[in-house]
Amino acid sequence: MPLTLKDIARMAGVAESTVSRAINNKPGVGEETRKKIMEIVRQYNYQPNQLARGLAIKETRMLALIVADLSPADYQIIKSIEAYANEQGYNCLICNTDNNLQKEEAYLQLLSSRRVDGAVIIGGDLANINIINTALNKNGLMVLVNCLAEELLIPTVLVDNAQGGYLAASHLLQQGLKKIAIVMGSSKEFLESEKLAGYLQALAEYGLEVEERYILETDGSREGGYEGFIRLLEQGDLPEAFFVTRDILAVGLIDAIKMGGYLIPEDFSIVGYGESIISSVINPPLTVVAEPLEELGRYAAKYIIEVINGRNPEEMIKVLEPVLKIGESSVSRTE
Repeated sequence: MPLTLKDIARMAGVAESTVSRAINNKPGVGEETRKKIMEIVRQYNYQPNQLARGLAIKETRMLALIVADLSPADYQIIKSIEAYANEQGYNCLICNTDNNLQKEEAYLQLLSSRRVDGAVIIGGDLANINIINTALNKNGLMVLVNCLAEELLIPTVLVDNAQGGYLAASHLLQQGLKKIAIVMGSSKEFLESEKLAGYLQALAEYGLEVEERYILETDGSREGGYEGFIRLLEQGDLPEAFFVTRDILAVGLIDAIKMGGYLIPEDFSIVGYGESIISSVINPPLTVVAEPLEELGRYAAKYIIEVINGRNPEEMIKVLEPVLKIGESSVSRTE
């Protein structure tokens, strides 16, 4: 078993509080006693319990990264948060809730009970009652990433997904394509609803009516993308182009298109959303709306550390802009 403060105190013939003061270089310990204690520490390679020590001084140097559904984009955000946090002397605990509110509540208890110094909430729907209640608690030090709280102001960093949807649809419209379908997850999800809003804005600016049959809500999976194309095929009125809001949806959609004997971009132009390992292996190379995920993560980490240290971030809501990266999947067929 590892050596404890009690063991060291017994070996040195002093009280546990004296050992604690010596190890933490606090006053009130004689020089000879301090040397004796520290010699035992070195001899037995004593390692303090950082969590217990943190709880005692009300600082754990730990951040909880609470993720609604761990996607490739979320993974990139987490890597960026962790890198910045480590630079500042913090470690990270990754908590995947799988969109389960009970799991989310349990993870937020880490924050309420001060087992972590702060939490970064990544993705999911609009901030729910669990997050609101924790934020209202005096220990509720948190930052939101790619989600929003409508009831109160919580430091937030997010990508302008409405602008992303607008960029995708506008790119296709600028090539003279008018029958554009959107293949997406549930419109009840905040990020998906924002992308849909951008798509609809672009159609409106071009004076096009919304074709409800071209708004394909799915479960967000590869199978959902595949089945979305089959659904349109069965209806018999295929679009000219697709805007796909998730990389995994794009994989399924393109599989279905190719299985049907169609070509990209000769038969259908496609714009995807997000740069990832998944989207990078699609053939032909996919035109995508690219998000500044590394920058997003660094801002999130910077903000939560500022909040922990009692400082307000420079902007309570930081909005980052996506960009369109042109591949070969959306080349105009008239060129």
